[in-house]
Amino acid sequence: MNIDIINEYCFMKHNILPGTQQNCITDVSRNHLGLHSARIMTPYTTLCSRLNSYTPEMLTSELYEKRNLIKMRCMRTTLHMVPFDLASILHMATLDLRLAECKLFFRKNSIPIEYVDQLKEELLDYVNEPKSSYEIENRILESISYVKKDLKKECAKKILKYFWEKGTFCYINVAKSWEREERKYALTKQFYLEADLERYNVNTAQELLVIEYINKFGPATIKDVAWWSGLSIRTIRDILERHTDSIIQFQVRNFESEFYILEKEYQKLKEYKLFDSEWVSLLAYEDPSLKGYYESRYRYVDEKYYNLLFNQIGEVRASIMHNGKAIGIWEWDKKNKHINLEYFSDSNPRVKEEVKKVKEQFEFMLYPDRQITLFDNSL
Repeated sequence: MNIDIINEYCFMKHNILPGTQQNCITDVSRNHLGLHSARIMTPYTTLCSRLNSYTPEMLTSELYEKRNLIKMRCMRTTLHMVPFDLASILHMATLDLRLAECKLFFRKNSIPIEYVDQLKEELLDYVNEPKSSYEIENRILESISYVKKDLKKECAKKILKYFWEKGTFCYINVAKSWEREERKYALTKQFYLEADLERYNVNTAQELLVIEYINKFGPATIKDVAWWSGLSIRTIRDILERHTDSIIQFQVRNFESEFYILEKEYQKLKEYKLFDSEWVSLLAYEDPSLKGYYESRYRYVDEKYYNLLFNQIGEVRASIMHNGKAIGIWEWDKKNKHINLEYFSDSNPRVKEEVKKVKEQFEFMLYPDRQITLFDNSL
């Protein structure tokens, strides 16, 4: 199987290939099993390459006005913006991993989990409207007489985190600018009326998560799934073995591990023809289309440039893509509000000119008012 075809096929599924952009933010999020959101700007810049017409306010509206997406921690305990038809799958499949830190703290300090759970009803009454972590933690401090004095503040933070991870509370950013964060917490079932985070049990959710990953990110390897999901290789392998009737595994030249894809997609992949002209795009920092892989991520960059694209802890830098391969990286200049480009090597001037057009398009999407002002000033 030609690796270039595999790469482009995935970029097609992820609405990056020219002509595959979407009009609906929720659909784009669904196609990636959530928008990676560890940094405030990441999801906002991720959408620049995937929507036909876009401004950052559209994503903020989708989250907090239309309420079609929820911002929650899930895979690898990382923040994602998730549509509600996937929320329970992602939440329950990763819940044990996300609660582990809190439970370890409670256990080490001899705080019974039953004691923590008893605070739920009191907090439900208190958070009758969005409140800051400072407000909620102070209310918790008033209630935890059982806990040693020197542990109370840290314990209050862990209790708030525990109920957030459990899905009792949800995250809301009430800052006026999409570049800033002013975090508050609301009751999930009150703020998001469609929320049903406990629809699936853990085992079912993990099985659905693996199948959905293969559907959205395949072809991919088992180690890719493990990296992206945070699930164990054994769990993933067991799930795949139960679905041998609907999942194809095959070899790719120069890769040791087998790749997996849904059977219904395999024929489409075999018949797929590469895009009939060159194309370029800019992908965000920790862009989900590159972040979704680990073992096979070498396919997206020449080996000599690997450490320029991926840092030491596996994060992927914002990238300049040409025909499905990274040829450079970019950074957002916060002060001057524009994109700085850096190429790995001397690139074709024609390609650079096309990248410049995409860069200017992204800058206009993110700051349309600034662009209009500049235009007016030039008259």
